[in-house]
Amino acid sequence: MITAQRAQEFGIEAQREGESDYDFRDRVANQLRAMGHPIEAHEAFSNRLYDDPEGGAMDGIVGFIAQAMAGKSYSGNQIGNDIVAGVVAQKSQDPMRDALILMMAMMG
Repeated sequence: MITAQRAQEFGIEAQREGESDYDFRDRVANQLRAMGHPIEAHEAFSNRLYDDPEGGAMDGIVGFIAQAMAGKSYSGNQIGNDIVAGVVAQKSQDPMRDALILMMAMMG
């Protein structure tokens, strides 16, 4: 279990008795995110490595990067915010719009 490995690696309390798998993943992921480890946080939340083709870690990682590039920080659950931002950022868009956004970003 990737989540348990990440908890052990970073000194986070192991899964508590009666704690659901989801609650454990959420707790570990949010602690890792708060510690400044977004990749490991999303691996822990999805319980899969970032490069696992069946995993969902990349949605959150992309969302973290998108928010950082936009200078945005939303209140609430940061893991959830990362995932939502990642899904939105990866949504198919008009290629001309993407080119314009890239051009504007390069101009500063």
